[in-house]
Amino acid sequence: MLLVFDEVATGFGRTGNRFAADLVLPDILVLGKALTGGYIGHAVTVANRKVYEGFYDGDPSHALMHGPTFMGNALVCSVALKSIELFEKQDYMSKIRRIEEITRREMEGFSDPRIKEIRIMGACVCIEVYDPDTIRGYQQFAYEHGVFSRPFLDYMYAMVPYVIREEELVKVLQTMKEWFS
Repeated sequence: MLLVFDEVATGFGRTGNRFAADLVLPDILVLGKALTGGYIGHAVTVANRKVYEGFYDGDPSHALMHGPTFMGNALVCSVALKSIELFEKQDYMSKIRRIEEITRREMEGFSDPRIKEIRIMGACVCIEVYDPDTIRGYQQFAYEHGVFSRPFLDYMYAMVPYVIREEELVKVLQTMKEWFS
């Protein structure tokens, strides 16, 4: 059995760690989205030596015949390298810690009987409700309050940009809380 981490949406600090793989080493790690800072589509699949060796063979019938559309694209690879450089140079992990700190401060003490759980991790906040009908209409409400949101099933969540200003983040969180008033 292989352990696969899909960090397309959660890698590069989104959950407060650079990668979940910093804590537990998977057999396969999938990265995307933040890899290029969202400028152009690109993804990477990284495998440990055991998985790699399982497909490394001169016989084409043993090969994992998979190649993404943008495989080896020099422009995309250059953008990814520059994005990683900026992530490190501009200390985005500090920005993510600040987002989490503000989010925890703003959500402290907030509750509603319709809310099952509030989870905060890095630059992610999720409000899980008992009944999905509770958040029906929230997307339009948020839009009317100047916030883009796309609730999913029984989850109202925000995965804000790392360059968000404090007042913008507070507005996102206040909009989420106002929905329950």
